[in-house]
Amino acid sequence: MSDYLSKQPVRNDGVYDGAENENPSTSALVASERNATIDLTTLNKRPTAKDGDENKIALDVALSDGDGNSINLNNPLPTYPTDAPGTEIENYQEDVDVTKDGGTANHDYVTSAEFRSLNAEASSAGLGKFELQVETGVATGVFNTLMTKFNSTSNTNVVFAHRLPAPVASGVTIRMIKTNLEKGQDTDMYSLINGLEV
Repeated sequence: MSDYLSKQPVRNDGVYDGAENENPSTSALVASERNATIDLTTLNKRPTAKDGDENKIALDVALSDGDGNSINLNNPLPTYPTDAPGTEIENYQEDVDVTKDGGTANHDYVTSAEFRSLNAEASSAGLGKFELQVETGVATGVFNTLMTKFNSTSNTNVVFAHRLPAPVASGVTIRMIKTNLEKGQDTDMYSLINGLEV
């Protein structure tokens, strides 16, 4: 527990030196020499600290490996990739023969947990408009548009890639509105809503 007023980095029921302790009625955090049989003579390592923010004491910490060697460029800390916590969502929808001249198809996904890292993709066999929306709350029926994109004959795909998308609450609908802009024919339109539910 930090003890800001008595200038001790940590209060602890440990061993202290009454001659050096500024407040002998308290105890301070004291560490033992590494690989030693702990007794009063090996308890001689005192941590250092400085005043931190919000009336906290910032205790100095240095990372070392099991042999006491510092972690640095020549002795790096090993780390390993792991799967992100939560369930990855890849919700795909194909709409066949969306009506020409402005016909639309909605791709709705209702979140079952907090939805993070929202991204989406869409494509069409012809020209299309794609609008990514998020409902303002659970079952409100009111949507905010995040982005609208258009494809072209040279690039039929669009990608909604958000670098830092805001989380979407559980029970809220994520919607992709796909509009067929082809003047002469109905066309198939495709969409994918992707993210992580945690």
